[in-house]
Amino acid sequence: MDEKIKFGLLTLIIILFQSIIKIYGVIATGSLSFLSETVDTLVDIIFVLLTLYSLSKSQKPPDIDHMFGHSKIDPIGALVQGIILINLYILLIITAIIIINTGTYSLANPVIGIQLLLISFSVNFIFSRYLIWQGRRQKSLSLEIQGLNLFQDSLRAILVMISFLFALFGISYLDPFFSIALSIFIIIGAIKLVKKGINDLTDTNPISILIIEEIRQKIFNLEHVNGVEDLKIRASGPNLFLEAHLSVEDHISVIHAHDITKTIRTMGKNFFPNYNVECMIEMNPLGGEKSVGENIINLIYSMKTEYPEILDVKDLNILRIEDKYFLSMIIVVKENLTLKEAHEVSTQFEIELKDQAKNISRVITHIEGSYYVDSLSPKELSCTPLKADEMELLANKIEIILKGHKQVKGYHGLECWTSLDYCVIEIHVFFDGSLNISQVHEYTTDLEKKIQDLNVKNLQEVIIHSEPLEGRTDGILF
Repeated sequence: MDEKIKFGLLTLIIILFQSIIKIYGVIATGSLSFLSETVDTLVDIIFVLLTLYSLSKSQKPPDIDHMFGHSKIDPIGALVQGIILINLYILLIITAIIIINTGTYSLANPVIGIQLLLISFSVNFIFSRYLIWQGRRQKSLSLEIQGLNLFQDSLRAILVMISFLFALFGISYLDPFFSIALSIFIIIGAIKLVKKGINDLTDTNPISILIIEEIRQKIFNLEHVNGVEDLKIRASGPNLFLEAHLSVEDHISVIHAHDITKTIRTMGKNFFPNYNVECMIEMNPLGGEKSVGENIINLIYSMKTEYPEILDVKDLNILRIEDKYFLSMIIVVKENLTLKEAHEVSTQFEIELKDQAKNISRVITHIEGSYYVDSLSPKELSCTPLKADEMELLANKIEIILKGHKQVKGYHGLECWTSLDYCVIEIHVFFDGSLNISQVHEYTTDLEKKIQDLNVKNLQEVIIHSEPLEGRTDGILF
């Protein structure tokens, strides 16, 4: 017999014993607060039977009708218990209010009531703590709920005993008020019970977002993994399901894919030792950084034929920052375009490129009006953002340069990425939109040279994106 079912049967025996004591106590004393406590215990008999049913069903292995197992029965039982308790004790509160209004209440034999409650309190308190511990250890919501319910019985017994102590001194009219207080206490606990059952049924994430992000980063750092597109976790009783959608290099073998899956399963067991962890891994062959670049080149040349204003594309850079890919390139446009017209073409090209290449998080384009015949070949870099204090110092220096140029109207989006021997500075600079693109190119070339002269360590490339000022509300305006 399963250990959890054994504890359920033991709980049933305890509750039957408590019911006999409390029924006798209600008959002997006529206490309304004792009745509230007794009704809760009698209802517990039904709940324990429901718990035993839930436990026996939830232990069954998956079948054709329940392919993910039967563990959802456990929170359903908790939800039903909570709803019944709420409705039952609302009726008891109404009854107590009626008795208070009619003034027809009396209480007898308070000494017998105190003695019976002391026995009930001792049994409940010891067994409830043990049952809660077992429920948490075995990840059984039903067992934990039964333990909490018995523990609440112990606390409520203290309240009823206080009512009997008042009765010893002839103050019996307070008993209905104690009954209302007990009922409210039970209703609050039942609402928490319902909420917990709903959380389990709706697959509310039980894991801290910080732990999930740590798992995501560890998976991304695995060999041959290019990206973690989606990571989901849900729990059902003692089972935890980890689902990951990965982008992997397209050249890996089945053995490599199996190694990735096996590593993630081991990772899940290490992070969640108290759960039975089941992993569902889906891999999408994306390609390594080299094949990413080759695919992007083919896509760019295919798209370029649909944009007569674009003469060529050059200096393609693929920047990998943490688990994201950034694309940087220069778009060469016709000389007769204004900055506004060239910017519109470039923006549309970026949007379409991101739609076509889902693995690219961001496209950064630089517009030039001169035609160069260069062979487009990708540079693949793994970069990290500059530190905050270094970035602030760099931003101040660049802003001084921009303010010193009479054609610059403002800027936004200053970013800097560095690797061991490579640094890229990118910034969006505002000009009058009516300027010819060739004029703007001369201005940006001059600005790039001045930024290069700042002697930033390992600075290999400065990318200035020229944008029309008209309609601009964001950024820093001069």
